[in-house]
Amino acid sequence: MSKRLLDDLPEQHPIGVKRPKGAKSTFERMKMRTQGMDAYSRHKMFMNNYYLYYKGSSNKFVRDSSNDKNDYDIIKEQHRFLWDEKSSLEAEKNWDARLAKRYYDKLFKEYCIADLSKYQENRFAMRWRVEEEVKNGKGQFICGSKKCNEEENLSSWEVNFAYVEHHEKKNALVKLRLCPDCSAKLNYHSKKRLIKKEKLKKEYKEGEEHHKKKKKQKRKHKSRSRSQSPSDSAPEPETSHIKEEPPSVKKVRTQDDSNAKPEVSASEIWSRPAPSLEVEKTKEDEFDEFFDDLLL
Repeated sequence: MSKRLLDDLPEQHPIGVKRPKGAKSTFERMKMRTQGMDAYSRHKMFMNNYYLYYKGSSNKFVRDSSNDKNDYDIIKEQHRFLWDEKSSLEAEKNWDARLAKRYYDKLFKEYCIADLSKYQENRFAMRWRVEEEVKNGKGQFICGSKKCNEEENLSSWEVNFAYVEHHEKKNALVKLRLCPDCSAKLNYHSKKRLIKKEKLKKEYKEGEEHHKKKKKQKRKHKSRSRSQSPSDSAPEPETSHIKEEPPSVKKVRTQDDSNAKPEVSASEIWSRPAPSLEVEKTKEDEFDEFFDDLLL
């Protein structure tokens, strides 16, 4: 309310209370109260009065924090499991990507830390180790599972880690050190496949044995029917007339063959390449090849 409006107020209050003569207006009283204050104290007083006399007004002074990001949010948004040359060059142009690249350079990329909590769904999470984990031996001398601290009977695994990053499918070959229990979780689906393969192999063998038994029964039945048929009906076997050569001719031919063969020295024999030997495959090898092709 301006000074002119305050001065124009009637001396008689609407309720009936008279303003005493010589009394100062509201504006003048406010001016005298704030005259000795600095700018910050005056602003603070006005804001406190605003909060007191207007309900719900505090929402107007709340800052919009929807677009706020800290360092963790930026690294999480720009993080890459592996940085190639192309992405490293692009990171130099963007401050957010440059921050994520600097964080990546501080990681130790020899062994991974794995999250196996969703192993039944065949879903695994991998990340590189930080400096504190390397000092404690986590992931190398202690089981590399996120929630396991086993130190004995660790085994090394090379895993083809397939992941989706920035809407793009990628693969990386990583190393893991796991205890027997965590190794079973890692190979949960491959073990199920192995059991299924052995089951199919067993069923195939049983079917083959059943087929062989049927063939034997058919052969026995045919032999019995032939033995019961009359012997006269069987045709006489034809004799083939082969002229035999006299022994003198045979000796001459063997001598000629021996003379025709060239003499081979011992050095030539050892210098020749070894003859290729074809190894016959066993039935188990044939079954393995058959089921490997079947289960691909």
